[in-house]
Amino acid sequence: MAQETRDPQLLLQQVFGYDQFRPHQREAIEQVLSGQDALVIMPTGGGKSLCYQIPALVREGVALVISPLIALMKDQVEALRANGINAHAINSTLDSGEKMQIHEEIGQGKVKLLYVSPEKVMTPAFLDYLTTLPLSLVAIDEAHCVSMWGNDFRPEYAQLSALVDLLPHVPVIALTATADPATQADIVKQLALRNASVFLGSFERENLHIEVQPATQRMARILRFLRDHPGEAGIIYCLSRKSTEQVAEQLRNEGYSAAHYHAKLDRQERDRVQEDFQRDNIRIICATIAFGMGIDKSNIRWIIHYNLPKNIESYYQEIGRAGRDGLPASTLLFAGFGDVMTYRMMIADSESPDEFKDVQIQKLDRMFSFSQATSCRTNAILGYFGESRSQPCGHCDRCDHPVTSFDGTRIAQIALSAIARVNQTVGLQLLVDILRGAANKEIREGGYDRVKTYGAGRSWSRDHWVQYVTQLIDRGLVSIDYTEYGHLKMTPIGEDVLYGRAPVSLTEPEGYKGKKKTETVRKETPRQAFRRELLVQLSLWRKQVADTEGISPTHVLSDATLEALVEDPALFPAQLEKIPGFSAHKRQRYGQDILRVIRSYCHGQDWRKTFKGATYLETLDYLRTGLSLEEVAQARGLGVETLYCHLAWLTEQGEDIPVDDYVSESLKTQIIDRWLALGQPEALNPVMQELPSGTGFGQIKLAIASWQRRQNVGMKMDERV
Repeated sequence: MAQETRDPQLLLQQVFGYDQFRPHQREAIEQVLSGQDALVIMPTGGGKSLCYQIPALVREGVALVISPLIALMKDQVEALRANGINAHAINSTLDSGEKMQIHEEIGQGKVKLLYVSPEKVMTPAFLDYLTTLPLSLVAIDEAHCVSMWGNDFRPEYAQLSALVDLLPHVPVIALTATADPATQADIVKQLALRNASVFLGSFERENLHIEVQPATQRMARILRFLRDHPGEAGIIYCLSRKSTEQVAEQLRNEGYSAAHYHAKLDRQERDRVQEDFQRDNIRIICATIAFGMGIDKSNIRWIIHYNLPKNIESYYQEIGRAGRDGLPASTLLFAGFGDVMTYRMMIADSESPDEFKDVQIQKLDRMFSFSQATSCRTNAILGYFGESRSQPCGHCDRCDHPVTSFDGTRIAQIALSAIARVNQTVGLQLLVDILRGAANKEIREGGYDRVKTYGAGRSWSRDHWVQYVTQLIDRGLVSIDYTEYGHLKMTPIGEDVLYGRAPVSLTEPEGYKGKKKTETVRKETPRQAFRRELLVQLSLWRKQVADTEGISPTHVLSDATLEALVEDPALFPAQLEKIPGFSAHKRQRYGQDILRVIRSYCHGQDWRKTFKGATYLETLDYLRTGLSLEEVAQARGLGVETLYCHLAWLTEQGEDIPVDDYVSESLKTQIIDRWLALGQPEALNPVMQELPSGTGFGQIKLAIASWQRRQNVGMKMDERV
């Protein structure tokens, strides 16, 4: 890759093809560029990678990226190379010659990012090697793996603090998509981050629709779901290896392109399945949680959980693999208590410490209560991660089909008062016992029968109280502190309700009937049909390119980029610069091919004339047949002067117009000299004075457009050095 500007904003535009940073990205980047440590928590698809990739391009040296899975390294390296960035991964799939080649490139300063596993990086030989490198930064991806409170604790991650000690002057950035407050604090502690700033983005994924259904008739429900998502890529997560095979076989029998994936498959088969899914050769993967952490496929349009996940972190991380390109995606969870019992047995039979088992049981219970929630599901997730909000999200089944609610302020105040009076030191079950006035041993020994709110909730059943308190947690009034044995803590929103500063609505825990929204099926308009078919053509082109280059189609161009290309069809090079995700490298590599596909499809279409620039394109098509300007004017019924203006516009849009064929070099010089002398005015009447007789406004515009384009090209070249 040519040496790039050191301006993060320009790198964002030139290398990655985006005009604006997402929330917290710029701040995190500036923190690392200043040489300071950082912890970045952003949802999957929220742009975490840019927080270390852009500093890696700005700072001198090579960035070390620690990543837990080979597949994840491979995908990220492939995506970086697709943007013209030289990146490598060192892992067990490489032979000695390939590793030597990588080390040579690093020694020559040609590599900007190097991906390795935590096991590899902590070997004595590799640690010694790192001390010889000019490291720009260390990025620790999937950083929640370092914490016992996280959903995927890995002991090898706990050793990484030694790496931080070894490189005292190298900034460290830890990144994860799912971390509750306890996990966030533990990441900083376990990695020994130094005065790290925490950049916490919103956990909400507005493009994800969340739905939960009972775990009955699952295959029939899945088939109905798939009929609404024809041809889309998706993952069905299953609890057991056997169920992945059974579900995949049933889908194949129904005519779907499906495969199964689990840890017992040999490595070659797992790699083949994952590669086929990445390349869009397989549309549906039925998998255990062994699949997906290494997936960087941006066009997954749906996720189904055949079984209940073990905790909300796992659930949110897994559904976050859908819609990473920002386009709408759907999720469906089948919830049954049988899965809870299975997980409980698995946790009990494990060799984990009792403290860890207790945390996992509490998180499992929280996951099940989420599946039974009668209010906004997104708010329940946000509350779990410490982000309190009360207004409905509008993109979950509970918001689509709201249940009947009532003023639950008094009920909430009773529960909140009880939490406050026991100094926020009890969990949900014990709180319900206090409210119900239970006379068990734990109540007596704790002295809870002497608090003022003891028995204040006798009017409601135990099931009602469990549901009501769960709703208070879902609504962000109460949080669960897993570092203190699952004790309930009152949030600022809860304090407002307790002291009468805000009301709260609750729903009855049973016997509710959802209100279905009426949906009207709209007939596809000709313009919509045009865009749909154009998208098909672009997708076919992308697949061909990906197969030829041996990469994932979404690494050529994302679905979001294709959608933007057809929303207002790009017909000219300059229009490609406004397409999100279409970096300068990709415009240079694929731009002409893309324009050829779009123009070819648009040719002769009824809707062509409605697109911006269509009339100019028609002029260009005529001229490329070898006709003179006068002959084109006659064929189109337009004036020659108008066609000069067309040529000027086409030049501005990046088309290679042979300007010398239409305006002589001497006339161009006179026009530009006169225009510059007058201060580059927009009005061209003064410019025309003192020019040779017969010079028209169109020729003046064409000469100026040609000069400006040369200037712009020069400026862009300057920005790259």
